[in-house]
Amino acid sequence: MTTERPNRQAAEVAKGVYLLEIPTPFSVGPVNLYVIKGERLTLVDTGPLTDEAWETFVAGLKSIGIRPEEIEQIVLTHHHVDHCGQLERIRRVSGASTLAHPLAIPYVEMDEDFLSFHDRFFYDLYKESGVPNDKLIIIQKYQKLMMTFSERSRIDVPLKHEQTVPGLPGWRVLYTPGHSQSHLSLFRAEDRVMIAGDHIIKRISSNAFIEPPRDQSAARPLTLVQYRTALQMCADMEIDLALSGHGEPVVGHRELILQRLQRNWERTDMLRHLLAEGEKTAYELTAMLFPILYEKELPLTLSETLGHIDLLTILHQVECRKKEGVLYYSL
Repeated sequence: MTTERPNRQAAEVAKGVYLLEIPTPFSVGPVNLYVIKGERLTLVDTGPLTDEAWETFVAGLKSIGIRPEEIEQIVLTHHHVDHCGQLERIRRVSGASTLAHPLAIPYVEMDEDFLSFHDRFFYDLYKESGVPNDKLIIIQKYQKLMMTFSERSRIDVPLKHEQTVPGLPGWRVLYTPGHSQSHLSLFRAEDRVMIAGDHIIKRISSNAFIEPPRDQSAARPLTLVQYRTALQMCADMEIDLALSGHGEPVVGHRELILQRLQRNWERTDMLRHLLAEGEKTAYELTAMLFPILYEKELPLTLSETLGHIDLLTILHQVECRKKEGVLYYSL
């Protein structure tokens, strides 16, 4: 449980854009929501489904003269519960419509067929990765997390890359996958302001979480490859201010992105050195890369390891063999 106490006063961080800092029960700390005063009063992200989050949200809106009932539309940067858990509660009060990337739909609407496939996907992935049977309970923990800190809602308007955001002239959508398949950012060219969600964060590197494919017959997405590509897309853009999903705004995004990409390759090199000692499973590599964190944060750390294996695979720098259902990697 985080001990950080968010500011209950909203702050104008760009023209017509107000930051609301909302507490979460997660180690990442508070999450940033944004209110945009446009043709439609727009909320970007909602925070988790907790009473403390709701009370802080209402207080933050009140500090800028807005009631929850006045919110006209909600844009989700992605489907993680710290960003969308309170969606339905706000919709019930306001009648607001929801805009998000289409890949957020099965999570937000809690599609039972997809969530069942989601569990099977991770069971198979973890078994292939050499995760011990007693650790597989982590799959059920994900479902419990969703049911505890979010509730079934709906998405009314799917958003696509480069389209103008309805009700927000001057703002366009950027599809920035990697941290999640549904991740999008918003960009206003007029003053080069980007609402970056969890794509660009100053104090921590966004994790490229492994996710199942939306098409159950397809291969899983290469999330770290996506994340690096989307970062490079942003590095090529003129962005004066990136408003993050957590922590303070980012000025000088190119320098930060370069640091992220460099550290990313350093970890890939670490993995290569570990494999030089002999073949290993993804789980064994995870334990070696993250000896303190891996048991507490297995989905996060295993995703990171698999992402680096993906990079090495694409570059033909790693070999793989399957033995008794488990994948073993070597140089």
